[in-house]
Amino acid sequence: MKSGQFNFAWMFAIIAGVAILALAIYGATKLGDSQRYVSDTEIAKQIEILTDPLQAGFAEGSYGKISFNEETKVENICFDDNYGRNDISVSSRSGVGEEWARAGAAVSVENKYLFGSGQGKEFYVLSKGFYFPFKVADLIFITSERYCFVGTPREIENEILGLNVPNIEIENCTSDAIEVCFSGSCDIMVRGTCMTNCESVYDEGYAEKNGMKMYFVDGLMYGAIFADKGVYDCNVKRLMFRVSEVSGVLADKADLMNSRGCNTNLKADMVVLAGLAGNATVDDIVSLNQYAKDIGDENDREVCGLW
Repeated sequence: MKSGQFNFAWMFAIIAGVAILALAIYGATKLGDSQRYVSDTEIAKQIEILTDPLQAGFAEGSYGKISFNEETKVENICFDDNYGRNDISVSSRSGVGEEWARAGAAVSVENKYLFGSGQGKEFYVLSKGFYFPFKVADLIFITSERYCFVGTPREIENEILGLNVPNIEIENCTSDAIEVCFSGSCDIMVRGTCMTNCESVYDEGYAEKNGMKMYFVDGLMYGAIFADKGVYDCNVKRLMFRVSEVSGVLADKADLMNSRGCNTNLKADMVVLAGLAGNATVDDIVSLNQYAKDIGDENDREVCGLW
């Protein structure tokens, strides 16, 4: 009897100890997941802040790099209502709890146009100004992938080399690089279609990947290469809304200039551009680009330019 009682007591103690240990591990895991959620939310906010000095400003372009201690996923969701926004969320890999916890809270970025996402410890950020025909915004392209440009036009090669972007190789492709072909066929194919009023045939064109065409003008070429189609189309719509709004402001500025004796003939063009851009989608930007270029040339010829 005493022996049975002794064995039962030990068995109860062992079961209770295992249960307590399991609860402790569960609690520690949940605490770790909660801390990761807070940390990942803070990282998303830091990404939004760190991209500020990487905007091109008055330069042709700029490049930077963001590094993390652990492998990190950066997700980018775009919303195209009016000025719209990008929602950036981050999840990090950990040896505690689930390998990939749910992403931290999304950080809304309303005043930037972010293309791309990725997974890794290093993210490369390229910024280009977007003109249509006036300066509209800075485009920010973020990716963790390596790319190799094949058959690269001289002007694009010079730009990449000048910015010293380390994740874009020229011609000599490593095995893990995504190939981008400007002639021939590969993972992503880029075709320039500009025929008139062009500094380069790649002033406008399209990128084709996964069987889909993404039309681009100006610096949007990099967005078509780096971003998925949903984010790309959404950001283009946001940009066109901004073009429409700025065109309306410039039309009012034309009235003010005329009233002060510095006449301009661009008011009607600004009103038309505002209307066209306000309803434009990604499929309209190439045809609309030629009209925007004509307005830009007219503005350059005027004594009193609007911008």
